[in-house]
Amino acid sequence: MNIREWALPVYTILIQLTVGAITVLWILRQLTYSKFNHEDMEKITRNPILVIVFTVFVAMIGAHFHLSKPFLSFYASRNFMHSWLSREIVFTMLFFLATLSILFLDRYYKERRALITRAGWIAIGFGITLVYCMARIYMLPTQVAWNSPWVVVSFFATTILLGTMTIISLLVLDLNFSELQKSADIGIREQIIKHSLGWMILVVVIGVIISLLVNIFQVMELSQGDQISRTSLQLLLELYAPLLVLRVVTVIAAPVWLGYAAFQMYKKYAALEKLLLPVYISCLMILVGEIIGRFLFYATHIRVGI
Repeated sequence: MNIREWALPVYTILIQLTVGAITVLWILRQLTYSKFNHEDMEKITRNPILVIVFTVFVAMIGAHFHLSKPFLSFYASRNFMHSWLSREIVFTMLFFLATLSILFLDRYYKERRALITRAGWIAIGFGITLVYCMARIYMLPTQVAWNSPWVVVSFFATTILLGTMTIISLLVLDLNFSELQKSADIGIREQIIKHSLGWMILVVVIGVIISLLVNIFQVMELSQGDQISRTSLQLLLELYAPLLVLRVVTVIAAPVWLGYAAFQMYKKYAALEKLLLPVYISCLMILVGEIIGRFLFYATHIRVGI
C-alpha cells in the first residue's frame, strides 16, 4: 500500500478513535458528576477534548492525501441525499465543529455546563452517524469481502476499543503531568481513575470479544460464499496468516495485561504510577492490532466486475 492507499486506513482509524474517546469521556463525565466537584471534572476533561479535536483535524487533513485533487474535496459533499461518501464528509465536518464548539464553550462560557454537556452529546450523535456512514461506504456488491453488515459491527467495535483505551491513557498521562507540576487536584484525579478504571477495562474486554466474534463470523461467511469469497478467505488464512495471528494476540493480550495490573493495584492498594507502563503498552497493542486489522480489511478484498 502506498501513501495514497494508507490515507484511508489512517483516516478511518483516527475518526473511530475520536468518536469512541468522546463517547467514553462523556459517559465518564456523566457518571462522576454526582461524586466529584463540577469544576474539577471540567478541568480533567479539558485536555482529552483538546487531543480529540486535534486528532479529528489531523484525520481530516490526512484523508485528503487519498485524493488526486484535494482542494476540490468539498464538491464530494453535494450528493448528500444519494451517496454514503457525501454523508461521511458532511458528518465529519459536523463532528469536528461540534467537538470544536466544546472547546470554545469551555474556554469562554465555563459556567454554561448544561450547554457544554448538550454540545458533547450532539458531537457523539454526529460521530456515531459518521462511523455508520463510513462503514456503509464499503458495503458494495462489487466488493464481496466487504458487502456484509459485519463491517458495520466491526467499525463500531474498533470505535469502542480505541476510544476506551485512549481515554484510559489520557487520564493516566494527565495524572502523571499533574504530579510533575505538583498540582493541587492530584487526589481528585486519582479518585476519578480508580472509580472508573474497572468499568472501562470491562468495556475494552467486551470490545475485544465483539471484534474477535466478528472476525469469526466473517470467516464463516466467506467460507460459504462463491469463488471470490473463498479467494479472499485464502488470502486471509494463508498469505496474511502471520498478521492475522499477530492481531489476535495483541488485542487479547492488551486487556489481559491491563486487567491484571489493575487487579494488583486494587488488591495491594498500590500507587497508580505502577499502571503507567501497562496502560501505555496495552493502548499501543490495541492500536497496532487495529491497524493490522484495517490493513487486512483492505488487503483481502477482491473486486467483482467493473
